[in-house]
Amino acid sequence: MNPALRLPDARLRMVDEVTVDRKGGPCELGLLTAVKHLEPDAWYFTCHFPDDPVLAGSLIAEGAIQLLQIYLMHQGMHLTLPDARFQTVPGRRIDVQVRGQVTPKDTEIRYEVEVTELTLLPRPTVIADVLIYLGDKPVVRMQNLGLQIVEKPGTPYRPETGGVPRFLGRRNRAGEAAMINELHLAHSAKGLLDMAMGPEFEIYRTSRAPYIPNGDFQFVDRVMSLTGTRGDLSPGSEMVTEYDSPEDAWYYRENSSPSMPNCVYMESSLQAAIFLGYYLGATLREPQEEYSIRNLDGRATLVKDIDLRGKTVRHHSRLLMTSVVSGAVLQNFSYELSADGEVFYTGESLFGYFAPAALANQVGLDSGSYRPTWIESEKPAPERVRRIELGPDSPAFRDPSGGGLHLPGGRFDLVDRVDLVADGGRHGAGYLHGHRSIRPDEWYFDCHFHRDPVMPGSLGVEAVLQALRLFVLDQDLARGMTRPRFAMATDVEMSWKYRGQILRDDRELFFDVHVKEVRKEADRLLLIADADLWKPGLRIYELTDVAVEVRPDAG
Repeated sequence: MNPALRLPDARLRMVDEVTVDRKGGPCELGLLTAVKHLEPDAWYFTCHFPDDPVLAGSLIAEGAIQLLQIYLMHQGMHLTLPDARFQTVPGRRIDVQVRGQVTPKDTEIRYEVEVTELTLLPRPTVIADVLIYLGDKPVVRMQNLGLQIVEKPGTPYRPETGGVPRFLGRRNRAGEAAMINELHLAHSAKGLLDMAMGPEFEIYRTSRAPYIPNGDFQFVDRVMSLTGTRGDLSPGSEMVTEYDSPEDAWYYRENSSPSMPNCVYMESSLQAAIFLGYYLGATLREPQEEYSIRNLDGRATLVKDIDLRGKTVRHHSRLLMTSVVSGAVLQNFSYELSADGEVFYTGESLFGYFAPAALANQVGLDSGSYRPTWIESEKPAPERVRRIELGPDSPAFRDPSGGGLHLPGGRFDLVDRVDLVADGGRHGAGYLHGHRSIRPDEWYFDCHFHRDPVMPGSLGVEAVLQALRLFVLDQDLARGMTRPRFAMATDVEMSWKYRGQILRDDRELFFDVHVKEVRKEADRLLLIADADLWKPGLRIYELTDVAVEVRPDAG
């Protein structure tokens, strides 16, 4: 595969030893160090210049280019095209400073390459800064050196008309040929939609169209198969997609335990399902409409909690219904997620594609009226209400008994404060009223969606789950459990209803959580609650049977 994508033979090879740290460097995108051992009578000295031999600058630069080639292949980016070649990035200015020469007296040169950009758009590309040393002295600096992989002329690079392509270069870990791959999914998130899905989608090159989430919030990598026909939106079409969950993914590092959080389960399944309908052509019947995509309803169950670090999540999505109404297309899907052949998550969800006029008339869950929160309507006595300020240094983040329970941080910083009433709420079993100020630069707006930024509903659910975990900590409900840890609740079907979004200019969100069951079993503690979430003036989310679990840490 890709026979042209290889390093030069030994005569032209300018690196001998290479070390790769794919999370190294100031941008945490990759750091490469390499050494070239020099021989005083080698051809590269005798040819340039015979009477004043020095190593040609072009050969020194060739070593840096070869390191970028190595890194692109190390990252597997050469697997996204069936036949391709390397090329420097067209039109990119490279800044070069030279402060010394390499002569036959020198025994080696050392390269240090800091990757500053790594992207699949528009083609697999790496940009880096390079320092080249003689001993401890830097003699060459190259900034903004760029290299990319492009298809050879005549090579298939995108789906054909109808969406069923020839082989596009990618196989999964089991050797199965992918229908479309990471390159195409990157375009469906933030690039050319026709590159992702075929020529029919060229109509969107000059208009706004729906994209799947991108960057840190994209959780589908490739399409393995499609059973269905583009343009046929009747029930029964199916798609199999995959997502490779990295062992060091941000959501493992920043979660309260190194396990996949609820928002990734939700988003991975929802992104895979909606891609089926979009790929079939849900919006193509009215190409003049600039649709936005929204999740409306859903229900899902974690049937088994397994360690997904470093595993491939396989989604099997099925189209159940399509309904075309004025200004909108509605589609319902079922889905199941598996790893190593074992199903661990199942659900069903309704999506809508909405024209601008339909989105402009959103009235929330209460027909445009404001439904007050429980604490507003019930006005519990002040001595019953405890305000808890949250933050990385807050004691509320930690287990009061000194155990292993704590709240997540980083990108899971989704709640600023909580008002807690231990015996409050609709069921008298516990109540939490959470609040979060919203900034226009929140990390998720750029990821969800390109040109149509809204807060992911799954992160609203994640905020509610944090409040439930806080209730466990505050009430010390896991006391007596050996090495407790928070986990996703199994065998509890959560359902949700969304009728609005948190936008960049919304100043805040707030939510109510009503604990309705605290179940202590031999091997777990289970909390089940109902919840609602508001933006200013409107209740927009309704959650039923949202749950958290505490169990002993088997590790």
